[in-house]
Amino acid sequence: MSYSADKLLPALQQAPAAKRYVVALSGGLDSVVLLHSLCALRAEGQLTSEISALHINHNLSPIAQQWQAFCQQICADWQVSLHTEAIEVSASGSIETAARNSRYQAFRELLQADELLLMAHHLDDQIETVLFRLTRGAGAQGLAGIPAQRQLGSGRLLRPLLQYGRAELAAYAAMHQLAWQEDESNSDQQHDRNYLRHQVLPQIEKRWPDYRQSWRKSLALLSENDDLQKQLGAIDLRDATTEMGGISVAVMQSLGSARQRNLLRCWLQQLGVRDPGWNTLHQFVSEFIPGVSRGSKFALESCDVYQHQAQLFAVQPLPKPGLEAQTLRLDDGAIDFSLNGNGRLRIEASQVEGICPLPHALQVKYREGGESLKLKGRPQKKLKQLLQESGMPPWQRQRVPLLFADAELVCVPGVGIAESYLAQSGQNGAQVVWAAPTQLLAPKS
Repeated sequence: MSYSADKLLPALQQAPAAKRYVVALSGGLDSVVLLHSLCALRAEGQLTSEISALHINHNLSPIAQQWQAFCQQICADWQVSLHTEAIEVSASGSIETAARNSRYQAFRELLQADELLLMAHHLDDQIETVLFRLTRGAGAQGLAGIPAQRQLGSGRLLRPLLQYGRAELAAYAAMHQLAWQEDESNSDQQHDRNYLRHQVLPQIEKRWPDYRQSWRKSLALLSENDDLQKQLGAIDLRDATTEMGGISVAVMQSLGSARQRNLLRCWLQQLGVRDPGWNTLHQFVSEFIPGVSRGSKFALESCDVYQHQAQLFAVQPLPKPGLEAQTLRLDDGAIDFSLNGNGRLRIEASQVEGICPLPHALQVKYREGGESLKLKGRPQKKLKQLLQESGMPPWQRQRVPLLFADAELVCVPGVGIAESYLAQSGQNGAQVVWAAPTQLLAPKS
C-alpha cells in the first residue's frame, strides 16, 4: 500500500472537527512526513484547519538541541508555527516509560479543546507494540494495539498513519527529498522494541514477506473485538449502576466471569482508575465477588473497592486522621470545627435530643478498639456493632470522630448520643454533624 498526502484525508474527515491540527514533531522520519503531508494538503486548499507543531525536548540525548533546532528550521521553511517544550524525565525505572509518561503529560497540559494532536505512529509501530504486549500476556484490549484516536486532556489525539508501514513513509520522504533526524537510541537492542525491530521482525519478513498485510487485517479484527467488548461493558455498566452510584452485587453475580471482568474494567476506566490487569480482575471475580460480605474490601493499586448495602463502591484511600486530640466547647454557640485531614464537625443548637449543656470541653478522638455506647432505650453495645447497624459506609467507620468527656464516650456523629448525656426537656442541647471528607470516586467527565 503506497502512501501519499491525500491518504490522510479520510482519517482527518472521520475525526472530530478541530480549529487547529497540532503535529507532535520529534524530527524523525515519521513526524516529518506527517507534517509535510499536512502542508501539502494546505497548499492544495484541502485543509480549512490551521497547522502547528509541538516539539517535546526530553533533554536525554546529547544531540537533543540539534533535534530541536532541526524542527525549528523545517517549521520556518514550511511556514508552520512551532511550540517547543522542555520537560524533565524521572531517573527512576525505565527511561523509555518515564519519557513517554512525561511527554504525554505535557501533551495533556498543552492541548486545547479545539485542537487535534496528530501523532505519526505507523503500522510497524503497531506491530511492534502488539508483539511486545503479547510477550506480557496482554488481553484483547492490549492486542488491539495503539488506538487510532482518543481523548487527550482538553482535546483529542489522532494517529492517521497506522495503516502505512515505515517503508511506505520512507518512500514518500525520498520522493519529496525530505530530511529528518535519526534517533541514535533506536539501534540499542537492550530496549525490547528495538530488539523486536532489528532481530525478530526481519526473520518474520524473510519467511513471510507480505506478513504486514495479513497482520494489518488481524489488528483490525482485534480492534473490532475490543470495541465490541467496550460496548457490551457499557451496557452491563448501565444495568448494574445503582441510584447511589455503586455497582449492584446481584447484577454482577448474574453475569459470567468474563463479563464480570469486562464490566469491572469498564467501571474502573470510567472512574479514571488504571486498568489493574487480568490477574487482579480474575482474583476479584473468582475470590472477592463469590465471598462478598457486608463491609468487605478489595484493595487495588490506586483505590479500594468496598461492598456496602449490596453494592460495590470505589473509594480513594486517605491518610489516617491526625491522632492528636482536639477539644471543643458546646457552649460557644454554632461551631464549624475543622478536623485534621478528616472533614469538619458542625455543632448546632437543638431542641430535640442534643447533648446536654456541659461545663467542660469535649475531646475529639478516634477509634482504638473496645469502645461501647448506651443509646437511649437500648442496651450497652460495642461501637463496632453500632456502626454496622447505623448504615455508615465501612470506609468512614475508622475515621468517624468520637466525642469524649474524659474517658467516657459521649457522642458518635451519625450513630447517636450516650443516654446519660442527652439534654432533658427544657434544656438547650447541641447536635453534632460530621461532614466526612470525600472519598468516593465519581465518573470522569
